[in-house]
Amino acid sequence: MGDIHLLSELAHPKTAIVTLVGEAHLAFFKDRSEIAKGKLQIADGMEKGSLLLAPSDPIVEDYLPADQKVVRFGPGAELEITDLIERKDSLTFKANFLGKSLDLPVTGKYNATNAMIASYVALQEGVSEEQIGQAFQNLELTRNRTEWKKAANGADILSDVYNANPTAMKLILETFSAIPANEGGKKIAVLADMKELGDQSVQLHNQMILSLSPDVLDTVIFYGEDIAELAQLASQMFPIGHVYYFKKTADEDQFEAMVKQVKESLGANDQILLKGSNSMNLAKLVERLQED
Repeated sequence: MGDIHLLSELAHPKTAIVTLVGEAHLAFFKDRSEIAKGKLQIADGMEKGSLLLAPSDPIVEDYLPADQKVVRFGPGAELEITDLIERKDSLTFKANFLGKSLDLPVTGKYNATNAMIASYVALQEGVSEEQIGQAFQNLELTRNRTEWKKAANGADILSDVYNANPTAMKLILETFSAIPANEGGKKIAVLADMKELGDQSVQLHNQMILSLSPDVLDTVIFYGEDIAELAQLASQMFPIGHVYYFKKTADEDQFEAMVKQVKESLGANDQILLKGSNSMNLAKLVERLQED
């Protein structure tokens, strides 16, 4: 606690945005409320009346500054997405303050939300809607953030392995599930441990069961330690032979066995999602699937 306060006091931001309050780094905080408190310290170095955008999540209510222009976003808030069309590698959305829809060359509802926020700030700075739309056409994300790649056998890889927390994993599973499957192909998910979740880690991993459906996903492959119980829960819901678990502990790492199983499960027409914390090295799995 205090890092964001220090940076705000140094930078004196004219505009600040808190995109969401998730569970990332929960190991270093008591709960999400404390995370919200820390994030809202971004306003500490701002001049009075500066623009602060914050989510409609009630968790931030107690920490919103009284001397800033606070604009909330989310369902039912001052700024909200009114229409969203998601495709495999792009999306189109409308917002209640925009005169026309905007296209993004990436998928994911969370990306639409971030683009909506960026659009609002751009408008406040005098950027036209036409200029905003043109800028989004050239949007490039950080590598391994909702990035589509091709496996050597022709399968589609949705690489989202830059980092992970429960909110992000839930959202990418939601997006992956909504994307139509390739003709003659199936959907596979490889999920690895989400780090820095503290004492609640196993419980938070287990909650991901609500985002896994055997009606959408053919096979789920789990990799890690804290994710082990989730694998057990999934094995009770999916058909036999469609759930696999591989350890990654201080004493044992079954990475190679996991890679072998993924390759055996992945067909040329399939789509595969990879999601886990950066330290789980799923980026290496992406490389192996592209090389072999």
